Amino acid sequence: MGAPLRCDRLSGTLAITPASGCCYLYDSVDDTYFEKDADGEALKAELRNGGTLVSKVEFHPNGEKLRIYDTAADGDTVYVRLRTATHGWSAVFYATGAQNPHVVDFDFAEGENVLIEVYDNSDATDRIASFSARA
Repeated sequence: MGAPLRCDRLSGTLAITPASGCCYLYDSVDDTYFEKDADGEALKAELRNGGTLVSKVEFHPNGEKLRIYDTAADGDTVYVRLRTATHGWSAVFYATGAQNPHVVDFDFAEGENVLIEVYDNSDATDRIASFSARA
């Protein structure tokens, strides 16, 4: 029997609901669920402008997937890149609409630390936020 699933919030105010084998974080786009990953630490970041959700970024450690949403679909978007000690910086990724999130599948080692940076421009010079997670 493995360790029990923990759905601890490290920061922020989003409500978390534990369920069988996963944790749910509800939002107005498509809700989010993170499947159990023994050494992983998930990330969900909601970016808002004046209280309106304009983008969300998720890192799912089970399968090492990055999901980027442009929830405003207003012609503007956020740009995201990741860095790990063994892989260095990834390419810059972005989403083009709320209904079509951009999903990127990585192959990181279990437990590897992942730095996730969010930018306001495609050449990744205007950083909005920086987060960390664990694959």
